[in-house]
Amino acid sequence: MSLVERHRALSRGALLVAESAEDAYRLGGLDRFLKPWIRGRLDALAGLLDSCDTSRQLAEDTRSLAQAPVEYSKLREELFSDLHHTRPEPPWRVVERGTMAIRAQSSVLLAQPTFVLRRLDTGSDVPGAATWDFTVLARPSDPADEGTAFVAMAATGGEGGRLPVQVGKELEDERAWYQQLEYGFFALGLSPFLTAIYDPDRHRGQG
Repeated sequence: MSLVERHRALSRGALLVAESAEDAYRLGGLDRFLKPWIRGRLDALAGLLDSCDTSRQLAEDTRSLAQAPVEYSKLREELFSDLHHTRPEPPWRVVERGTMAIRAQSSVLLAQPTFVLRRLDTGSDVPGAATWDFTVLARPSDPADEGTAFVAMAATGGEGGRLPVQVGKELEDERAWYQQLEYGFFALGLSPFLTAIYDPDRHRGQG
């Protein structure tokens, strides 16, 4: 069997690991974010074979391809447990550093929203800023729940490492959600500056 054939077999095996995790740990509304992400990730890692020039590069790239679905499987297990088990309050879980994170809160005792923060790769980012999607799923276990989506614009550079983030008034008015947006950025290794959080009088007197 040639290297190309063996590499194709590895790619099929990696997808099998991902699909097995999807069958074992069903995540409802989160799947429309996670399933495309892992398939894109596996395709990108599989494509590295074309640029491998040494055996060390091949070893590193195949290791990455083999590890990616394992980490994805563990992530799905953690998110499933966050939603369906009684345990300490779950943290934001990083899907890809600097790109996407999810916080799934327990629904055992009461219905709570799940939050998804991800950077959009649309090619439409304005100079000096990146476009982010912040989605709130009210019924995360329901595959039909598309959630409530908000757009956030975050600077790609800021003084002292703080990144100014601009959102619409609709999200600012949802104070608990707005706070979660800040936590999501911190989980991704970024330091956001959300002005409304530090302005306690901003919403006083508003009905």
